[in-house]
Amino acid sequence: MSALLRVSSGSEADIMAGYHYPFMSSVSGPYFMLNGLNAPFWEKISQARAQFHSGQDNHFPHVRPNILRSWQRSRNANVPPVGLPLAMVGAEEFQAVLARHTTLVDTASRIMEELLENILPSKSCIVLTDADGVFLHTIGDGEGYGQGSCCLLRGIISRESVDGTTSMGMCLEEKIPVCVLGSEHYNPHYDGWSCAAAPIYDNEGELVGTLSLTLERDKFHQHTFGLVIAAAKAITEQMRLRMLLQEVQTVMELLGEAVVVLDAGGSLRLMNRYAKRLFRVRGDVLGRDFSSIATDASGKNPAFTGKKVKDGECSMLLADGTSLHCLFSSSPIPGGGLCITLRETRRVHALTNRLSGAKAVYDFGDIIGDSDAMGQALHLARMASGNSMTTLLLGESGVGKELFAQAIHNGGERRQEPFIVVNCGAIPRDLVQSELFGYEAGSFTGAAHQGAPGKFELADGGTLFLDEIGDMPQTAQISLLRVLQEGEVTRIGGKRPTRVDVRVVAATHRDLALAVAKGTFRQDLFYRLNVFVIQVPPLRLRQGDIPALARFFLNKISKTLRKPLTGFTPAALASLEGYAWPGNVRELENLVERTAVVAKGPHIDAEDLPPEIRQDQTGDATSRRAASLTPEATAAADRTGQGREAIVAALRLTRGNVRAAAKSIGVTRATLYARILRLGLDVRDFRDAG
Repeated sequence: MSALLRVSSGSEADIMAGYHYPFMSSVSGPYFMLNGLNAPFWEKISQARAQFHSGQDNHFPHVRPNILRSWQRSRNANVPPVGLPLAMVGAEEFQAVLARHTTLVDTASRIMEELLENILPSKSCIVLTDADGVFLHTIGDGEGYGQGSCCLLRGIISRESVDGTTSMGMCLEEKIPVCVLGSEHYNPHYDGWSCAAAPIYDNEGELVGTLSLTLERDKFHQHTFGLVIAAAKAITEQMRLRMLLQEVQTVMELLGEAVVVLDAGGSLRLMNRYAKRLFRVRGDVLGRDFSSIATDASGKNPAFTGKKVKDGECSMLLADGTSLHCLFSSSPIPGGGLCITLRETRRVHALTNRLSGAKAVYDFGDIIGDSDAMGQALHLARMASGNSMTTLLLGESGVGKELFAQAIHNGGERRQEPFIVVNCGAIPRDLVQSELFGYEAGSFTGAAHQGAPGKFELADGGTLFLDEIGDMPQTAQISLLRVLQEGEVTRIGGKRPTRVDVRVVAATHRDLALAVAKGTFRQDLFYRLNVFVIQVPPLRLRQGDIPALARFFLNKISKTLRKPLTGFTPAALASLEGYAWPGNVRELENLVERTAVVAKGPHIDAEDLPPEIRQDQTGDATSRRAASLTPEATAAADRTGQGREAIVAALRLTRGNVRAAAKSIGVTRATLYARILRLGLDVRDFRDAG
């Protein structure tokens, strides 16, 4: 018998000490003989039982108190004292009972077989019941019980209320280990047998069944009782372990990461379902060397050492030839071995993007405008959303290029993937490449000790919006061109390229063709970006959209301010439509917010608007026509004598202050803005020069 069921003689003595057997010691010597109890003892017990059944409730000194209690419970339940009691559950009901106790039967059956082997050659039967006394599994050896599994006995019900005092019936009632010997049975039908039973509990301490052993009456020994108790405890512990393992397995399967356990020699001891998917393996791979399913990308074994690692990076080559990039943590196991958790880099990035809000929130329905110019731009944008080709958005600052980029992303197949924004003009020039392409640990001073992914890696599977790409340094332009052509990113300080699937949408307010001519933007990159071009119109070319935009912004700010502002007066709308809006939609939104704060309401009137808006409305017709940038207006402006040289000189003198420059040359600010745009000038160039 296994050590699980073996108990020492000292333990057996302790078990038996809990029960008082009058027949074990008396003045005339012990009744407990080598082959059981002697006949005088059985006769005394039998006589006491007969007196009990006849209604004589005398003092019974030879009957153990727990046996007498069981007799009394049996009589109160009207159990017949003679005959062969038999109760069984129906076949269909029995199958349902078995289904509820699959774990109990599976766990107990092996231990029951070991117990039977250790009591041979005695004629015996071992029975497993549930908490209702239903025989779930039986094995026997000898006449009356059959050989091996006793299928005919399964489904029988044994309880005190059915067949009176038996070990399993008493065990179910009192929930303690019990033995019933010969004439101690309530029914004389069982006098030729002795039996012992012990309770079985689940992981919550609830009684789930009993394990009982029945032997020929005189073959019973105290060691037998100890074996039954040890076996029942073993079943209880095995069930608890199985439940614990099931809970651990459930937790492992629910984890959002792969779990791999290696032994001291590097062989696989455990892999959860996610790990099998990650490493593209099927079937049972336990016992195989880990190198058979994955090796380091360099061809060596994976860099999993016996040391504890937290959030390290690894790149592996799988058995099917594909590559796998992961973040991993590892911890040594006492006694040898290693526990490793892995998370696919792309999945980690997706989670990071989701938590950080790296997603597009606007779609085409959020873009307001019915003008012809806006309609044409939206038509092209919807076409762009139907494919993944590189798209270039051109337009002045504040026209809503990012809004277009988000709508293009959300209108395509990548809508569920990340949308990453990079403002190329806002990143310090020496950090642009590390921001876009990432860096390895220790690649430069101040770098994180574990390295960091770049925006291209974070955008893998989704869209990368490169805003103000015209301000990107030329060193970064070279790397960007390589990514667009090859679909691979190499981190700064790294040697291994990483495949990425990124749709690029770029935007700029600059004239890239002019930048190429000046040598500040690479010609090859310009042609690579200039695949699908969308010109987002300035607000002054879509004056019919101004009322709708103004009302939208007013409704939005009114809710924030909790102020009842319901719209604009005709005079106010006329002023808004007559203004040139050099800052475009962004300027309109800011103006509405500022005006909403000071307006008394419920309507915003022209007097509520800033002076510069009203001034443009009352200006001369030539200025307003110039603001529309029609060819006739710009030609007329040229004939006024205000050529390029005068405008450049005025902007240099005022360091890009358009209002001051317009005043110095005697035109309105709107007129000057129109001339600046027509001439391809950028006010920020004059500010930078200052």
